[in-house]
Amino acid sequence: MGATMTQKILARTSRKDSVQHGEIIWASPDLVTAPEVSFSAYIKRIREIGVTKLAHPKRVAVIIDHEVPVHSVAGAERNKLTRQLAQEWSVGHFFDGVGITHPLMVEQGLVAPGMFAAGADSHAPGLGAVGALSVPFGFEVSMVLATGQIWMKVPETIRVRLHGACRPGVAARDIVLATMQQLDDEATSYRVIEYQGEGLATLSVPERMTICGLCVDAGAKSGIAAVDQRCIDYLRYLRAHGVTDLPAPESINSDADAEYAMTIDIDLSTLTPRVSIPPSPNHVREAQAMSGIVIQHAYIGSCVSGSIEDIRSAAAILRGRKVHAGVHLLVIPATQQVFQQALQEGLLTELTAAGATISPSTCGPCFGGIAQLAAGERRISTSTRNDPGRMGSNEAEIFLASAMTVAASAITGHITDPRAYATHVEGGAA
Repeated sequence: MGATMTQKILARTSRKDSVQHGEIIWASPDLVTAPEVSFSAYIKRIREIGVTKLAHPKRVAVIIDHEVPVHSVAGAERNKLTRQLAQEWSVGHFFDGVGITHPLMVEQGLVAPGMFAAGADSHAPGLGAVGALSVPFGFEVSMVLATGQIWMKVPETIRVRLHGACRPGVAARDIVLATMQQLDDEATSYRVIEYQGEGLATLSVPERMTICGLCVDAGAKSGIAAVDQRCIDYLRYLRAHGVTDLPAPESINSDADAEYAMTIDIDLSTLTPRVSIPPSPNHVREAQAMSGIVIQHAYIGSCVSGSIEDIRSAAAILRGRKVHAGVHLLVIPATQQVFQQALQEGLLTELTAAGATISPSTCGPCFGGIAQLAAGERRISTSTRNDPGRMGSNEAEIFLASAMTVAASAITGHITDPRAYATHVEGGAA
């Protein structure tokens, strides 16, 4: 019997020839990521048990990304402490306000096919976009920092085979929402969702970050995408633009005779725009059926939807149009590099001309730190979660959708299927 991508990665990192589903292993992550909101707590915990240095400091990345720019005294103190601790504990990679963790790790070349990452954030699986296995942990991250290891059970894999290509107006978000509609919590519990198939080649690496990062909201342990030529070309692009220490891509794809818990086939050409309705991302409806929902706020950004592709697609929808007078549209590029590229391409000028507000790269609204909602207000957002109180009042409502759906809704003032606006957007899921 062959092995899945997940089995191959966990076998290597646990120094075994092979691992079996359900087996308990001790694995050594190649990368550990921690944001400022939790890093100091981890250090405090390991100090209390007598640990004085990190097991593998060069494998650790600490990122200030949640409260940027800082807007509270508590946040200022936390950021100050994070800077001090990162220096004192010789953290190998420290980023201060230059982007959101997961897209930043890929952009900086800190993750590559075949790697195992432990992330102190629920949407760490976004790193699966380049064929890495990235698993979110909580306070267990303190164990990894102290010992360099973490124990876990080898998860089964759900295979999702993508066929065809998305039509204009349909995006990567719609793919993962369509996946959610075919799964439930029982099916996804402690399993990895692996995307493969010829349809995967139509998706860029940032789009793969969307489908992998949101797998956790389907109840999965993680998400991962097969390594194909488009992924390899992206990694070569990074090398050509200054990322010199990027590890070489490994041949890590699942074997043809690998065992899967289940297989789902999705024809991308048949997909329509979808929306997650409160109070959970996996409560999915067709966008065209939601046109009666009036919104006051719209947000494009977050670790899974703040890429240059998302900003391009939103700008194309808004080109020559205006944001509805009753809507506040906020756009946040995921990293400073994305911000600069969007600036150079004139996309931010187009968006602000349409009535959008642009913010520096930050988790921001998704974290609940800025742009909070009042009771009775609604926001359509490209962020990750829509549970009550996530963005302000418990009596506010959050709807989740693609950047194109958010942009179209910002124009009309109600949830809107973007296909009528997106016929001129090349690639559909761009």
